[in-house]
Amino acid sequence: MPMHHKLLLPLRTLLYSSLSLILCLYLSWHVLLSADFFYGFWHDNIGIAETIVETGPQNRYRSGFEDTDRAQRITLFQEICQAITHQGEGLRNIRYSPKPDIQIPLLHHAEIVHLQDVANLITLTQKLEPYMLLMWCMLIAVYALRSWPLPNYKQILAVNSVLIVGLIAAVLAVGWVEVFYAAHRWIFPDDHQWFFFYQDSLMSTMMQAPDLFLYIGISMAILALLAFVLLHSGLVFIQNNIGRELSHN
Repeated sequence: MPMHHKLLLPLRTLLYSSLSLILCLYLSWHVLLSADFFYGFWHDNIGIAETIVETGPQNRYRSGFEDTDRAQRITLFQEICQAITHQGEGLRNIRYSPKPDIQIPLLHHAEIVHLQDVANLITLTQKLEPYMLLMWCMLIAVYALRSWPLPNYKQILAVNSVLIVGLIAAVLAVGWVEVFYAAHRWIFPDDHQWFFFYQDSLMSTMMQAPDLFLYIGISMAILALLAFVLLHSGLVFIQNNIGRELSHN
């Protein structure tokens, strides 16, 4: 095999696996978003309910959040998800009711600013999604036109090994919380607050930040990997069967 072909193979494998995984992450995001990231399940099973009972009365800006029930908290989380996936629209209107005749704004100014930053980031990723899909479709078309065999899992793992090992090493070295905070420092504006103590933020309290995001991230990763395996296996099956059919004709 010529040298340039040896170099091209891992590059196209990396491009194929990267674009496919990105599409699968988009898919897992949409699926989990439609299920509100299973907030109700996490509320009941990772200590969110207990955190609200403990730190809700200590909040310096709001009162009575500990008197809300599970259904209302799920609705509030739903409203936040709706807002951040629609350019931040409605963040100021999210309210909770510790009593039937009381409506209290959930978020104070710094929280709204942070969630607007999150909304801006999500808007950017949403705008990129169709371009990623187009690039992936073009790459698959090139694979088909040039009769390139799709990579096997060993090749996919080999070309992504540096990234995988690097991520694992970073998490093991400094802990996932510090990686999470470092990403926030890198992504969000320096003069915008993104870290909130539970006593200063019902947003952080009801999400038990950053714990909830770990479970959401793990869920997204598992669902994306499952989708990747199904997608890749399906494409290999189609390629092999089409190739077999063509060879018989």
